[in-house]
Amino acid sequence: MSDNRNRIMIVDDENINLAILSQILSPEFDLVTAMNGQDALKRAEKNQPDLILLDIVMPDMSGFDVLRKLKSSGATKDIPVIIITGRNNADDEEKAFLLGAVDYMTKPFNNTIVMARVKTRLQMVRQTRTIDRMSMEDALTGLPNRHSFDNHMEMEWKRAIREKKPLSLLIVDIDRFKAYNDAYGNIQGDELLKAVATVFPKSVRRPADLSARINGEEFAVILPDTAWESALLIAENIRKTIKATILPTVDGKTHTFVTVSIGLVTKTPRVNDTISDFFNLADGSMYEAKRAGRDRIIGKVL
Repeated sequence: MSDNRNRIMIVDDENINLAILSQILSPEFDLVTAMNGQDALKRAEKNQPDLILLDIVMPDMSGFDVLRKLKSSGATKDIPVIIITGRNNADDEEKAFLLGAVDYMTKPFNNTIVMARVKTRLQMVRQTRTIDRMSMEDALTGLPNRHSFDNHMEMEWKRAIREKKPLSLLIVDIDRFKAYNDAYGNIQGDELLKAVATVFPKSVRRPADLSARINGEEFAVILPDTAWESALLIAENIRKTIKATILPTVDGKTHTFVTVSIGLVTKTPRVNDTISDFFNLADGSMYEAKRAGRDRIIGKVL
């Protein structure tokens, strides 16, 4: 399937309806089809379509039951669903909307109306995703922001408790950032923050890892299922790479560099432990690193 085309799933037990909708939609969209409710639920979770067109009347499970299950699953609850039906019934339409459908179309299909409604709904999907991405992303650096960090930390904390696995956290703070801003100006300070931010994705690459800008010149790195020794190697790589990054000033007359202080904590959390205590220990270790002379890592294994 193409990466730049939206994916639509059509659920209908009649081959003729699948054929008609496929003919209308296939020139512009990638399609997934299902002919019964159970198959629809499995394929929706596996393929994560951008939109589902769902028939009401099917032999094994009604479209209403499928819709109810889609909306009760964390994996599929956000996928918009348009109900398609041959029954022009106000009660059915009301029920569909109450269960979470975003639109309701009756057969026989009008090509123009089907395409217009699908495109309208997909445009709303794109807008929602853009808003969601912006709310979780730091505007200056493009890294995840504090809100995204908090969400990810909560998820990985619970997983570490459940699986009894170590969780490591780095708090990384740019040394003497205020002095850097005073010397070179806020524009140059922003360029520095962007340059520092590029180091993290190169050093932290596993899908479950997360690096974020959490406050001003402060960054954080979450390392699930990572023991102290491995986390220390990652922290040292980040420290050395940032120190080696040479950044010209905006006017090109001066070449600058900075160092960072890093606090590191590794813990296999238990049910009664708290994220705030864990975070505060890492943050406190970062300030210890500053008091000890900056450009260093100080941490704890709990």
